[in-house]
Amino acid sequence: MRKKAIAIFLVAVMILAVLSGCGGSQSSQDSNQEPSNGSESTEDSKKPVKFLAYACITGNNAESGRQVTMAAQTAEWYINNKLGGFPSLGGRPIEIEVLDSTSDAATASLPLERALSKGGYTAVIGNSTSSIALTMLPILEKYQVPAVTGAAANKAVSEQGCSFVFQPAATSSSFIPTQLDFLEYYAEKLGMNVKDLKLGLVYANDAWGTDQANNTREQVEKRGLNLVIDESYEINSFTDATPLVTKLKNAGVDVLLPSSYPNDLKLLFTAMKSLDFKPLVVGGGAAMTWPSLYKDLGDDVNGLTSVDSWCWDQKGARENEKWMEMNKYYEETFGEYIPGQAGPTLYSIMLAYAAVENAKSDDPVKVRDELRKLNSDNCEWFRVLNGYGDFDDETGLNTDSRAVIMQWQNGRPTTVFPEEFAASKLLNPETMQPFE
Repeated sequence: MRKKAIAIFLVAVMILAVLSGCGGSQSSQDSNQEPSNGSESTEDSKKPVKFLAYACITGNNAESGRQVTMAAQTAEWYINNKLGGFPSLGGRPIEIEVLDSTSDAATASLPLERALSKGGYTAVIGNSTSSIALTMLPILEKYQVPAVTGAAANKAVSEQGCSFVFQPAATSSSFIPTQLDFLEYYAEKLGMNVKDLKLGLVYANDAWGTDQANNTREQVEKRGLNLVIDESYEINSFTDATPLVTKLKNAGVDVLLPSSYPNDLKLLFTAMKSLDFKPLVVGGGAAMTWPSLYKDLGDDVNGLTSVDSWCWDQKGARENEKWMEMNKYYEETFGEYIPGQAGPTLYSIMLAYAAVENAKSDDPVKVRDELRKLNSDNCEWFRVLNGYGDFDDETGLNTDSRAVIMQWQNGRPTTVFPEEFAASKLLNPETMQPFE
């Protein structure tokens, strides 16, 4: 009996030893895992580097998400098929997952929190909607993943002390001076004095629209211009623009300055046509430059103008052969030009790509550190932007960004101002012919 007990005891000890050995082996494996650093095994070389494109796929700004999705597909194609993935990481491919933030800033942080808590992402691209980008900042800091924010134009995004955010696009503080410089140039072409014109400011009351409006008021006062209407609207409850357009018409507005999204613009222009109200329109960007405007208005878009941080044929883009190869793929695949949310998304992805290559690692913190070093001298993708670029060491804001003015001609926008970036001449909106 005693021998039997000893035998049972010895068997139990052996089993525990085996189990302990297995557990110890797994623990050692987990603790020794390191971020990729360029020394890739055959198996590792097949593992994709994961970017997360965070976009408004649903809701009232879903057009933005549609553009982001197409830009992500274009970048995946170009990086994997033309650049050979990430050469510094043994040719590992890129995988860009598009995640819906929805269009509601109140709840937009939740999907990002869930995604980043699982780990595995090297960089976030977006969100191009400033009010949503602002909600991302504490999450980026918590999980230490850098974000390149696409078209986000409110510079408050890079003023909150987040060390993992990079804002490459021109902001509203650049938009509005360019918009009003152009208005003076435009008025002269039309034989008018800009100070005699009555201006009407209409804007969505989110973070971007409010920032646009604040900068407009500041610039209008500084320049001595005549702002006669200054009206915001609630995005979610804006269903009929007739009362607003009636107010603009009764005030004798000569120039409309809208900062609006697709559904809002459709309502505005429908009401303007119904009331036979035909002011000059110099938009504040966003949906004024998107394909959705042509789908809604048809050839009535021709002659309309707008400021934006991006136009598909701006100087930096059309002079970059690699970029134009992506442009060709985009147009052939999706049947439209690269618009104002897709362009900044695409160059944001390429900036993050360059940072991974320079870091020779997919470690998010190392990639963040390399993003800080990028500028137009050492990164060709920065030179696609107007004015080129340089991320501020403290804030991550591109301190050298420039806005442009586009005009709708033949059913698509083209860059017309400033002349140093222009691809086409400004046309008289009445005749759609060049000014003499």
